Amino acid sequence: MISHHKDSNSIIKISNLTKHYKLGDMSVNALDNISFTVDSGEIVFIMGPSGSGKTTLINLIGGIDHPTSGSIEILGDDIAQYSDKELTLYRKKRLAFVFQFYSLIPTLTARENVELVLELTLRKRKDISKLAEEHLTLVGLEHRMDNFPFQLSGGERQRVAIARALAKSPDILLIDEPTGQLDQKTGNNIVSLIQKIAKEKNKTVLLVTHDQELECYADRVITLRSGQIVSDESKSLFSKTEDGAVSNAANI
Repeated sequence: MISHHKDSNSIIKISNLTKHYKLGDMSVNALDNISFTVDSGEIVFIMGPSGSGKTTLINLIGGIDHPTSGSIEILGDDIAQYSDKELTLYRKKRLAFVFQFYSLIPTLTARENVELVLELTLRKRKDISKLAEEHLTLVGLEHRMDNFPFQLSGGERQRVAIARALAKSPDILLIDEPTGQLDQKTGNNIVSLIQKIAKEKNKTVLLVTHDQELECYADRVITLRSGQIVSDESKSLFSKTEDGAVSNAANI
């Protein structure tokens, strides 16, 4: 069992987390007694081969699934003990998700896709419009706000999804294979953009990826295999975080 970091500044504390699935008469260990912590403002990549438990881990931290055993402490509260109603409130207030397939509503513009999430948080109308514009500008889409998803490139659609997630002002960003539908250059630019904004706004990020070329954008990489942590390594930030990479991101 590999553990990482002291607990004093941790926003996430995973202890002895296990998840079993039943497949007919068989029991599959998706996660097998893993423990680690994540500090506030840390960018942690979850890597490993297909079937290693990456998405299961994100779904458990995201309150989408329940663990078989173990605890998932978020800011000191064990969400493994939460009711479904409490998990819904937790997802609404604490988290934002970015998925591989963007999950944009095709009949809404970029602006309206971001506004819809803000409306669910019961903000005032004028605040909703302002926040949507601010966050679309933040991801370099100030000239594409009134375009529909079909009028946007894959990279632009993913940036709308990032703007929508950030507009919620979450404590934690959970990002699952954000480059899976993108070419390598566009994918690099998207992850560079996520890193830049997360550092500027001090957001905690857990990002699932299979792409080892993206490791340089992480503070830390946790590698899973067969439901267990096989490595947990800090990474030094490379020069890809400099202005050149960010300016490239505006051309996605």
